[in-house]
Parts: sequence; C-alpha cells; structure tokens
Amino acid sequence: MLSKTIICCFFVMFFWWGGSAQNTKDAGSWITFSLQKTITKKINLAIDQELRLKENFQRVNLFYTNIGIDYKISKNIKISPSYRSIQKKRFEPGFSYRHRFMLDVTLKKKISSITLSERVRYQAEVQDYFSSRKGYIPEHYLRFKTDLKCNALDKITPYISCELRYQLTAPRGDDPFYNYGFHRVRNVAGIEYKINDNNSLNLYYLIQSEFDISNKESIYIVGLGYNLSI
Repeated sequence: MLSKTIICCFFVMFFWWGGSAQNTKDAGSWITFSLQKTITKKINLAIDQELRLKENFQRVNLFYTNIGIDYKISKNIKISPSYRSIQKKRFEPGFSYRHRFMLDVTLKKKISSITLSERVRYQAEVQDYFSSRKGYIPEHYLRFKTDLKCNALDKITPYISCELRYQLTAPRGDDPFYNYGFHRVRNVAGIEYKINDNNSLNLYYLIQSEFDISNKESIYIVGLGYNLSI
C-alpha cells in the first residue's frame, strides 16, 4: 500500500510540473555513452560522453565529457565527486567552453519491488574563463532529484524522476534578483533495458520547465543512453 501511495503522488507531481509552464518551447535529443569500471567493492569509475540537439533536433546544443567516482559509504548511501568539460555551441560560429565540478550524495531505499532514491547535488561552473569578463566567477547551484524504479521485471526497469534546481548564485544571468530560489524542474519517464551483465540501454522522455524568471523556456527531450560496464 505504501509503495502504491508513493507512486500515485509522484505521478501527480510529475504531470502537474510538466504541464504548468507557459513559455517558449523547444524539442531536442540527448544521446549518451557511459562507461563504468569497478575499482574496488566500494569504488566505481564512471565516464560519460553526451551529445545534445535542440531547435527541433536540427542544431547541436552541446557536447560534454563527464568523469567521476562513485564511493559507496554503505548499502544505501554513496557520494560521487565528478568533473564535466562542456563545449556549448554558440549562435555565432564557435563554442563556449565550460568547466563544471559536482558533488552528489545519493540515498536509496527499497520498498517491496520499488526502489526510491534521493540525490542532492552541489555544482559549481565557470565558462569562457580566459575570454569572458565574468568567466572566472563560478555559478553555484543545488539540485534535488527524486527517482522511483520498479524492479518487478527481469530485464526491463521502468522509472520516473523529478529534479528541482535551486540557484545559489549565477553571475552571468538575471542575478542577483533570482539568486537563492528554485527556477527549473525536470521530469523524466523512461525504461532501462538490461542486455546482459555488462551492457544496458536507457530510453527516456524528459520535460524541462523554467519558472519565476524572465525568458522562460520549456524543452521536450527524447533521450537514449548506452551503458557499458567493464
């Protein structure tokens, strides 16, 4: 009964947030390759390479490479420091080069066939460090993500998630008016398919909506991920 109540509440939140925004709309795709390597029983190395398309799948938005470590403190708690190198396409020729540092703390709880996890992420990012007047000043955010997975099937794991982003300081946007507030939400519904012990696919649909800021945008993303464990 508890697991059913959690799922119902989560679906209500998912669709309410996804359909509430009235702003500029766009569609795109995120394609990800992930490599994971077990170092010890407690430590995993994770490398991700992602391509993102926008403007109705017609224009490259960005590439990024993510390198991180997952450290299991216990069965249900892990911490994950990581670094991300981002190349974001400008409207004019060229790219904006960004460097992001992140620290995740993830708590997980299994309830019957449902796995509930909560991830809290702190991120700091600088961009165009040597070519922008404010490039050396980092942006700071907190991100809170709740994830529900159903483990009732053998190879297929459906899931839904909701992530809220809290802006601490963002020196290159509409700050300081929007500092210290929530302004973006991501809702995701997807399926993980386990090909074998070392290979899996992740297909998902993501809705990202901005609110309580100027020039709000909603984007609708079809995502595909391939994960290789070695």
